[in-house]
Amino acid sequence: MTKYQYITQASICLAIALLAAGGIVADPQVAASRPIRIDIGPSLGRNDTCASGWRQWQVPDCNEATSVFDRVRITVRKAGPTAGRLEGQWSKKLLAAGAPMGCDGIIMESKDRNAAMEVILEGLPRGRHTLVTYHNTLWDGPAGPYKISVGQGIAAVSLLPSQQACCDDDVASGYVEFESDGEPVVVLIQSTSHSRPDRLILNGIEIDGSDPRRRALKPTPIDGDQHVDGDAGKVILSWQPGGQAVRHRVYLACHRDPAVATLAVTRPGADSPALDGPPDPNGKVYTTTTELPRLELDIHDHDSLLTYCWRVDEVDANGDVTFGYVWSFRVRHLAFPGAEGYGRFAIGGRAGRVYHVTNLNDSGPGSLREAVEAEGPRTVVFDVGGLITLKERLIVRNPFLTIAGQTAPGKGICIRNYSVGGLGCKDVVIRFIRVRVGDLEGKTLDGMGLASCDHCIIDHCSISWTQDEAFSSRGAGNITLQRCLISEALNVAGHANYKPGTQHGYAASIGGNVGSFHHNLLAHCAGRNWSLAGGLDKAGVHTGDLDIRNNVVYNWGHRTTDGGARRVNFVNNYYKPGPASRVFHVLKPERNPQFGPQDYFVAGNVMEGHYGPDRPLAGVVEPPNEPLSNFMKDRPFFEPHVTTQTALEAYESVLADVGCNVPVLDEHDKRVIEEVRKGIATYKGSKTGLPGLPDSQADVGGWEEYPQVRRPADWDTDGDGMPNWWESGHGLRPDDPNDGPSDPDRDGYTNLEDYLNWLAAGNKVPQERSSLVNL
Repeated sequence: MTKYQYITQASICLAIALLAAGGIVADPQVAASRPIRIDIGPSLGRNDTCASGWRQWQVPDCNEATSVFDRVRITVRKAGPTAGRLEGQWSKKLLAAGAPMGCDGIIMESKDRNAAMEVILEGLPRGRHTLVTYHNTLWDGPAGPYKISVGQGIAAVSLLPSQQACCDDDVASGYVEFESDGEPVVVLIQSTSHSRPDRLILNGIEIDGSDPRRRALKPTPIDGDQHVDGDAGKVILSWQPGGQAVRHRVYLACHRDPAVATLAVTRPGADSPALDGPPDPNGKVYTTTTELPRLELDIHDHDSLLTYCWRVDEVDANGDVTFGYVWSFRVRHLAFPGAEGYGRFAIGGRAGRVYHVTNLNDSGPGSLREAVEAEGPRTVVFDVGGLITLKERLIVRNPFLTIAGQTAPGKGICIRNYSVGGLGCKDVVIRFIRVRVGDLEGKTLDGMGLASCDHCIIDHCSISWTQDEAFSSRGAGNITLQRCLISEALNVAGHANYKPGTQHGYAASIGGNVGSFHHNLLAHCAGRNWSLAGGLDKAGVHTGDLDIRNNVVYNWGHRTTDGGARRVNFVNNYYKPGPASRVFHVLKPERNPQFGPQDYFVAGNVMEGHYGPDRPLAGVVEPPNEPLSNFMKDRPFFEPHVTTQTALEAYESVLADVGCNVPVLDEHDKRVIEEVRKGIATYKGSKTGLPGLPDSQADVGGWEEYPQVRRPADWDTDGDGMPNWWESGHGLRPDDPNDGPSDPDRDGYTNLEDYLNWLAAGNKVPQERSSLVNL
């Protein structure tokens, strides 16, 4: 998990740290809402195996390991002459299933009942404490039972480890209460199997937590979910009740600062009022008691900046209370007006820091790279327009980023030499930039991408002159690529993985779950228009849910759309052959049944001059020895969440509005769009002679002039991303940097976003008074 995988996690951890600033406390009733939770696993160098809200402890293979958490020194070691060494192990399958804590652990071979894994706790204050240990096998076959004992007979519990549990809340646990006298506490984990040697596994521990068997678990919304459906003004809260619970006491608060809401729910007052309507957004705590594990919550419409924190304490028939943990969520909101598909709720840098790009350098202060590689929510605005020449790939790894290319002056931004895109990140919005890579570096480079990304959207971007794929999104989750212009992927350009002279020219290899690809233009690319790259999940089964609709494809060479994914909606796309086109099918499924199902819904597509929407399967290639009826379905697999047009309507719509057209279309994109309309190709490949399929950017004239244009010094006095004239015209203060992240009209967009959306709609700024600097 990346540092900002959940925007609330850092703040929640801060709140817990503030509560525990004086050290951990000895009363389990007080401590239960803020235990020390440690996710134990092998030393992999990756962070996605750590559960949200837990601390990660990566233990190398060893006989003994020690670390300190909140002033408590914890040692794990083998005990007994027949005990094996501690070895880390993890399961890709369980990680993919959603068990980040239960997917990994440390294992010790127990050759007889005298061998044990020993956990030593030092630094516990005097008084009563609790300990929870977690045990989930990662291998086939049974294990256990185990005995967990504290001290010399102070407390003990027996348990049977869970077997490959796919949810952390289903992982077997041992819970003990004990008294500490301030001296080190020794915990023994032993196998009590009489029939054979056994393996011991420890996946995690909690100090001063409540009993998982009596605690509320499995919340809905999922803890940390920042894209909860609150469109109707309500959210249903539900949970799995703890054992023996007869009543459920719910505490709730909301605030823009997650730490404030967390603190409020962790330490509610005795006089907390009952919930009645949407909660006060200033951190006031509410409480209600219900006999059902379900509660309907009124929320603040459109306010995706509020973090809702809630906790459920379980009450049994004797009135005994098992304290719950604090859960959090935020409601979803469109990334911008017109955002569609499954990436439409990307949060981007909403209400975060504003980075001004003030130069066209590859790196350093004021560069695009400085902003992209920063951490935390951030929005990138451009005080300069022109050509950025990269010296290495520009990779978005940290989430909550908006790149607002529409703010650039002059002809906007064009990036060359290396690729730009996300890798394993979430909540990224990229709009109105050009990436024209070229072959100057002599390397095999792609253009843009969203590999392994989730809740991301790329809108109105232009990509061309790539040696590898222009776009790639293998392993992605909820993403959208919309209104983008992919053109002139370089054909015979010395791809590193192919023999010299091999044609390539690939447009895109796309994955997603669900991945939305709509209203894009793919022009002058020899192949992979698109390549369905659903791939295999960590269990070796087909994955990828793709929605491909209302795209325009022109002048391919030897390949249109092929490949495979688990489920594909392929609807109302317009294919227009050009002078280089040699095949005339729209879709060629490449199935491999041994990896599970691979199904399609196909409707409304057009191959100009060959067949139309009245023959939906005319352009689908039937695999050898398998009829299309085996995998063609008669209804879509999922809603597209896209305003869908007929293929012909989409053709006109796309050509009228595609690519980086704010502030202006550049000459390259104007030419490509005109060639699509006329069905021509102006240039030929220098090596192949194929019309429209260049082998180098030099074949089509290379980069045009992008003059370096700067905003004047008094453009944005307070640095909040909005120009002074805009703020003055909208009742804001040009000298107040705090009005940018505010949302006085409560439409769900901040003042800065209102300005960005106004620009994206094609509105022109007044006289810029920019100074022109020759490159």
